Amino acid sequence: MYIFEWVLFDGRKKVNHNTLTKNTSNQKTNPKTLLPIRVTQRVSSTISDNLSFYSYNPTYIDARTPNDEKRGLITLIPGGGGALLLCMLMSSLYYIGGYYISAFSEADEQLNSLDYAFMWVIPAIPATTLYFYIKHVAPYLRLELFTARRLIVRFNRITRKVYLLRPKHLGGIVALDWDAAEVCIDPNMSELEGTGGFVMLGWDKETRSVRDADGNLKDDFEITLVGRPTRNASELLAFWEYIRRYMEEGPKAAPKPAKLIGKFPWPWRSFMAVWRLDSRFIKTPALWVFVLVYSLLLPLIVIHAFGHWISLLLCYEPKFPKSIEKAGIE
Repeated sequence: MYIFEWVLFDGRKKVNHNTLTKNTSNQKTNPKTLLPIRVTQRVSSTISDNLSFYSYNPTYIDARTPNDEKRGLITLIPGGGGALLLCMLMSSLYYIGGYYISAFSEADEQLNSLDYAFMWVIPAIPATTLYFYIKHVAPYLRLELFTARRLIVRFNRITRKVYLLRPKHLGGIVALDWDAAEVCIDPNMSELEGTGGFVMLGWDKETRSVRDADGNLKDDFEITLVGRPTRNASELLAFWEYIRRYMEEGPKAAPKPAKLIGKFPWPWRSFMAVWRLDSRFIKTPALWVFVLVYSLLLPLIVIHAFGHWISLLLCYEPKFPKSIEKAGIE
């Protein structure tokens, strides 16, 4: 689920900011380089919520990130492997314990050196394997298991802040200045270039607009991804325009979406997340062949959906701190 965000955050920690700034300055002199735009710049004559919002009210909107549905495989493969190793360890301890306890209890039964060797060797094999699993594999489970169910990007039009709700291993909770945001989007992109696209927002270190959840200034830069992957450029630009108008012009310019994303982990939502063919896609006759292909892959889809659902159940629902929840509310 969080693989892309984890790679992005891990790479950001290792980057030399002075080198990055120098490279960025050199790129700005290149006419072929796509430069970020400001939040005041209109990019589309239409707006679209892109089915990407969890909450909407006159104070703030909560948006999703692009990779919310991409979970389940880590749960099934590495997670299943860990569960199997744990079962092997428990089974070996149960067998060894039951066998040798009964042997000790019988006066005529004597344990030889081979019995003592097996008493230690048999459970040591899964125990050692489980140790290396916990050391080298378990950290990757945080990308999908035992972590926040979702990443949330909150746009508060009253405080003019963008709040990022993330686990600590992905950067934690931060508050960012809306007016200092740079939007990595090309208003002149082709329709094809917008396929699978999403909004990327960035904050330079020089703007000194990055703060933690307690309001303390962080000497760092930030990047966040916003929205469900779009089908074309028009949809992508209209989605960003929706957010921009909400923040710049208010709720009247960006009315409440007809449908908000639910947060309760219903099993059917996991199935639809893996199925990925929404009603708008099915209504296109030329693409009905994909419905047939997905139908043939239905057993694998059901297994993946089960892993997706288990992943949600083994995660917690994230919440902003009270200071952020009350921010801008009179």
